[in-house]
Amino acid sequence: MKDPTATEERFTRLEIKAAYLEKLAADLNDVVVGQAKLIDELVERLVRLERQLQASAEDRELPQERPPHY
Repeated sequence: MKDPTATEERFTRLEIKAAYLEKLAADLNDVVVGQAKLIDELVERLVRLERQLQASAEDRELPQERPPHY
């Protein structure tokens, strides 16, 4: 028959490991959520910058007329 004290210690160690793993999973989830928010913000900024660049390029577009010396 197994020693009940050894079995109890084993379960205690397993419970401690499980608690650490749960904390790690929660911490990693927080990191992933934070990164997802940052990525969303960066995508919004990129889209805005692309629109501004396109608008300024359209404003600077040269006319397609022949120069007067032709």
